[in-house]
Amino acid sequence: MKIVIVAGGLATRMRPVTEEIPKCLVDVNGKPLIQHQLEFFRKNGFTEFIFCVAHLAEKVKEYFRDGRDFGLRIRYVQETKELMGTAGSVKLAQKLIGGDEDFIVYYGDSLTSMDFHKFITFHKEKRGVATIVMRPLPEGYKSSSLITLHKDGKVKNFVETPSSEQLEGHKNEKKFINSGIYAFNRKIFDFIPDGVKYDFAKQLFPSMIDNDLGVYGYVTTEFFREIGRVGKYEAFLQEVEGRKEIL
Repeated sequence: MKIVIVAGGLATRMRPVTEEIPKCLVDVNGKPLIQHQLEFFRKNGFTEFIFCVAHLAEKVKEYFRDGRDFGLRIRYVQETKELMGTAGSVKLAQKLIGGDEDFIVYYGDSLTSMDFHKFITFHKEKRGVATIVMRPLPEGYKSSSLITLHKDGKVKNFVETPSSEQLEGHKNEKKFINSGIYAFNRKIFDFIPDGVKYDFAKQLFPSMIDNDLGVYGYVTTEFFREIGRVGKYEAFLQEVEGRKEIL
């Protein structure tokens, strides 16, 4: 199964660290952040990758090239005129994802040691168009997303950057937070418009859920870190200081 790495954002929340280097290449114990994840994927049998790049794209291409030196096959799609959003950038990879294959989308500023084979099995058993990896929302945590589920695992509500009123409205339900890891059936491309900026969390998922188009939630508490801000990056470096194996 191919894995599409979304790594084209401007990383404004990571400046000044990302003034001259893309976020996926920031150093973690002597290696670029995303290299730790790619090595984990390789150990678990995933070797086919498509990088969606834009900001400082050449840095990523120069470092990983075709992936052969890392035991991988890496290809690239690049946004040129303007950033296309998370879903819009993945749409550019459509031609590189062959046949009726399902595929995974993964953000380049995250690290996880979750069992991807178990995740894929869940996705295929549900036979939906999209499966979102999520984790339980801690009580009182100011979340970047709010998700609730039906008993069968289908997503009931998906709100990006929820207000306090929206959180309060679901106070008696189990709530989850989006991890930014997705499994998709190739049918997903039918719901992403061509040539316009389009986002998974802000636009695509809410629209699909409203129209009952088969979006499921995969809940896990396995190791996960998102490193999207300078404070998170600095805290993570302290957490893993001196550790050769992070995942």
